[in-house]
Amino acid sequence: MFKLISQQSISFFIVACLSLFIGSIVQAEDWPQYKFDSRHSGDAPTFKIDTTLKLIATKKTSDAIFTSPIIGDGKIFILDGSGKVFCWDQNTLEKLWTYQSPATQNPSTHPSAAGNVNNISTPAYLNGVLHVGTQSGWYLALKGSNGEVVHQLNLGEPIFSAIVVQGEKVYLSTLGSQVYSFTPQGKIRWKWDFVKERLDFHGNRWSGEDWAKRGRRATWRDQFLCSRNIAVHGKTIVLPAGGEVTWLEDAGDQAIHKGSYRGRRESPCTLGLSIGANGNVYRQWHRRDNNGSVEILSLKDGKGESKTLPGTVTSWKSDSLLSFSSVSIRGSDIYRCRPEEENGFNLHREGKTTRTSGYPSISSPILSKDKAIYGGLDGNVYLTSLSQLKTVSKLPTAFGKAVTSPVALSNGKIYFGSEDGYLYIYGANGKAQLPTDSLGLERIRTPLKNKFSDSKFDWFTNFGNFQNTNQTLEMIQPPFKVDWIRRFKGTVKHFSVCGGGRLYTHTAEGQIFAVEQTTGRLLWRRYWPGVHVSFTAPLYYDEHLYIPQAGLKKSLLRCLRASDGKLVWEAPFSGSPSWNRQLPPIVSGNRLIYLFSSGKYTADKWLFEHQSNFGFPKDHRPLLKAWDLKTGDEIWSHDFHEFGSGGDDAGMCLVDGKLYYSCYFGAKKVGGFTCKIDPQSGDLIWNTTEHFTHAGCTISGEVLKGKGTRLYLGGYNPIEGKTNRIWCLDGKDGSLVWKSDPISRAIHVVTPTPNFLFAHSQYKHSYKLDRHTGKVIGQMLKGYNCTRFTFSEPFILGSNMDIYDSKDEMKLLWTGPAVDVLMCVGAFASNGRVYYSSNGGGIQVGLLAGEEARKAKTLNNKIAPTEN
Repeated sequence: MFKLISQQSISFFIVACLSLFIGSIVQAEDWPQYKFDSRHSGDAPTFKIDTTLKLIATKKTSDAIFTSPIIGDGKIFILDGSGKVFCWDQNTLEKLWTYQSPATQNPSTHPSAAGNVNNISTPAYLNGVLHVGTQSGWYLALKGSNGEVVHQLNLGEPIFSAIVVQGEKVYLSTLGSQVYSFTPQGKIRWKWDFVKERLDFHGNRWSGEDWAKRGRRATWRDQFLCSRNIAVHGKTIVLPAGGEVTWLEDAGDQAIHKGSYRGRRESPCTLGLSIGANGNVYRQWHRRDNNGSVEILSLKDGKGESKTLPGTVTSWKSDSLLSFSSVSIRGSDIYRCRPEEENGFNLHREGKTTRTSGYPSISSPILSKDKAIYGGLDGNVYLTSLSQLKTVSKLPTAFGKAVTSPVALSNGKIYFGSEDGYLYIYGANGKAQLPTDSLGLERIRTPLKNKFSDSKFDWFTNFGNFQNTNQTLEMIQPPFKVDWIRRFKGTVKHFSVCGGGRLYTHTAEGQIFAVEQTTGRLLWRRYWPGVHVSFTAPLYYDEHLYIPQAGLKKSLLRCLRASDGKLVWEAPFSGSPSWNRQLPPIVSGNRLIYLFSSGKYTADKWLFEHQSNFGFPKDHRPLLKAWDLKTGDEIWSHDFHEFGSGGDDAGMCLVDGKLYYSCYFGAKKVGGFTCKIDPQSGDLIWNTTEHFTHAGCTISGEVLKGKGTRLYLGGYNPIEGKTNRIWCLDGKDGSLVWKSDPISRAIHVVTPTPNFLFAHSQYKHSYKLDRHTGKVIGQMLKGYNCTRFTFSEPFILGSNMDIYDSKDEMKLLWTGPAVDVLMCVGAFASNGRVYYSSNGGGIQVGLLAGEEARKAKTLNNKIAPTEN
């Protein structure tokens, strides 16, 4: 007989089946890797997210978070900036385990042993194993259940790219573009090396000494950094190596090179890469001065073909800014974010672009069923309706710090990390409160401790000091070694500066950030919308930062607290900083002094050219103002309009307690104006219209023993018919001391080194001049374009960390690694080290020198991967 089943038993059976069914759905909503799939499409159409979300929980980590959360088998994983992996139960939110990744190859001999910092490689989850790549060069396969090490490899160089899983395979690329494929358990399947295969370079790729052995400097053709993410489509791996995009085929036991694409000229930098369902590669690129677009690349007969995605082109004449992250793709619709006011989120559909008012972002959007979700530079996560293309909700964080990596979705919830060091979980019925416990991430963890750590060795302003001598005291000696390298999402045209153990950078799009000089670890980031291609450098002075931020609608000089970036005061200014007005303010006593013009510009005139500048509009008044250093209150001002029109192509320096100002008016009857001012009262001591800087060059000065103050005025444009010269003036009365031999041009600044004057001519070469007569006594450094060189006795420092010995016939001691496409920005020495921020590639490098370098064991790709 059959036994009668009770109604209660039937109900229990149904509930159990439903639970199993729902459980399978929960597991199906894993988020295994960066932007959900191996193509990094960001498209997750089956994930439904409501608008009315509340905070469910926050989870504290040990550092800022620059990676995306990973979700698998009911667990949440995240890698924080210090290389620590955290795992929580997805349902109970209980912490299950943590794992601190190894710091370096040999921490006992590394000066920055605590420097496993700025980890930006998002892990990936496959078959119960979490695959992790770290800044310190370790690949780790960790058990998802308990964090035990399944396998680990020391790859010898940082890993910036996100880990990718496709089928039963794992892929990663090191920063040096060594591409690996692993099994789900972490065993190597194959390795392919871009530097050996494509560049045919077999030395230490991180040694500028090895690159210099070739007898030439490293250029854009030698770029190799995989600083952005690889992506995978089927058996095809797409590698962004420097400015080249390379296609590899996974042939099982090896990778086969299928083809490559370089730009039409000066192979541009890749800022973001993803792949469409049809295999097309979408690449956001940049070369210089806001020039860029999203390219659609395809491979045909081993060669890359390119076309431009309509509506994505930016240029130095454009009112739009670049994007710094990969696009997201749904069908033929392309979505992307950019750091631009009232234009933070764009849709590109059928040749048309739709802008939204979403907040500026340097992250990629994630596409749920009906919403785009992305993090803003203001610390909020934004939800945009895909049908209405308007913001429908925003999710706040506790401390307003940026969210710079894509969110993860699972079971109706949104997971994301913030640069405040917390993981945030938003969903329905959340009742949690935002945390109030700051992690104090602004504090320096690895202080600068060497014989040059005193503030007198700081490179604290754009030209090294207020005299604009563009040099530092004798402080660096060979050998040189790469100590740290980091990525940022922005462009720069002028130098970072140092002070208080920090390196400060201003991007042309409005970000200001500080990192440790010793490790490159991000301390803080601030952002203001409305900044447009502002090629302005910060000034560090007495634990404050002063930065002019210019935009088409408004321009503000801001004073920030150097320790955490907190705004102290701001004051308006006007005009365009362009390429010419490179100087930040100058400090004298309690005065902060800055120069600008009253001019207003449209986008197409914003970056006016110095080479063809024949004059400024009559309504452009040359202005000079002094504010109270602590309050920002105006103390005195000058309007020099009676002498001519201009102000945006000018310079100033402070020598022996007096301020010298020089302005170029253009190729007019009165071509410019120079004066000497008492910085405290603002009174003019003397002025002249006979001699002046003549485009793209500031004024520099020094006190020569027995001769008094000497001022040096150079420029792009000729000043005697078709003849260009450098003028040397006596600071006492402005009289001419000498005029140089004819030169083609002198850009940026005339540098008075201890033994000669140094001037660089764009597209030509550099000049060595006699400091007492102006006679040309040598030509050198040919083949550079608009490079801004610096001097640290006896070395001349150039782009891509080129280092020349001026006492040994300009011998090239160090060059590269080539981290940038361009030669606009050079390196500089500060506190016994060398620092370089690339113009377009978003890379910063710290070099050790002398005794510190000799003791250090740093990046060295000759070390074979070691397995444990």
